[in-house]
Amino acid sequence: MAGNAAGLQASVPSYAGGISLWAAGLVLISAPKTFALWMRLTALVAAVLFVVSACMILWGAPLLPTSSPLPAAGYPFLVLTFVGWIWTLVRAER
Repeated sequence: MAGNAAGLQASVPSYAGGISLWAAGLVLISAPKTFALWMRLTALVAAVLFVVSACMILWGAPLLPTSSPLPAAGYPFLVLTFVGWIWTLVRAER
């Protein structure tokens, strides 16, 4: 078990970089009015939560990818955004 915790701790810098990229991507994709307002808002909330988590990690807070409430709080909003994107694309094909 100790090896697993050490491996998780070692992944934190790349995780911070990854969620920063997710945040940037969510903002860029959701900025245009292509998607419904609720999808753009859930993407913005996820992006803010991910940026706050990444900043906390960079400032030395002992956050792991599995920590709660941050960064775990961003994932439900990310999933809602994905569901909205999928719904929009499936609906457009009909």
